[in-house]
Amino acid sequence: MERPNHLHIEEKSAASRASSVAIVAAIHVVAILGLVAALNQGAILEQLADIKATVEAEKTPPKAPPPPPPDLVKPPPPVAIVPDFTVATAPPPAAVTTAPKPPPAPPKAVASSDPLRPIARTRTLPPYPPISVRLNESGTTLMEVHITTEGNVDDCKVITSSSSERLDQAACDHVKRVWRWQPPTNQGAPIAVSTRVSVKWDLKDAR
Repeated sequence: MERPNHLHIEEKSAASRASSVAIVAAIHVVAILGLVAALNQGAILEQLADIKATVEAEKTPPKAPPPPPPDLVKPPPPVAIVPDFTVATAPPPAAVTTAPKPPPAPPKAVASSDPLRPIARTRTLPPYPPISVRLNESGTTLMEVHITTEGNVDDCKVITSSSSERLDQAACDHVKRVWRWQPPTNQGAPIAVSTRVSVKWDLKDAR
């Protein structure tokens, strides 16, 4: 006698459910095993990392501690050197006494090796002016004459008059024209000098 179809369907459904349950259970088992393996692998990796770190720590020698910083000695503060100033006090001005100036020294006489000498033959009396004879003019003419290095007279000045201008002029003209001197010398060289001479006018010499 054959089973009805609904019984076959129920049996298939029960088998399918059992298969599904078995598959799900297998999946859970695999997941659990995978989780356990992963946990075990992580622990192993951690241990390996610890071992590696330990080995590297042993290989690396400990670094020497850095030397202590040198003692920085601060330089002493700069000392300001104040120069020693000495102010010299100027002495009071000395009293100035103005001494009177000495009088000028008189002109020095010319030191000559040979003195002035008149040439006697030239010392003649000048001719008496005729008008002075008629007017009875007489007197003495004092003159200062300048004698050149040749012994001639190149200048004549009346110092004291004879009271007659004619007689004075006649005396100067005659001395300049006729009278001669031997000029003085200084170390052998003749020099010019001045000297005084006089001419006496006497009416007895006019006759």
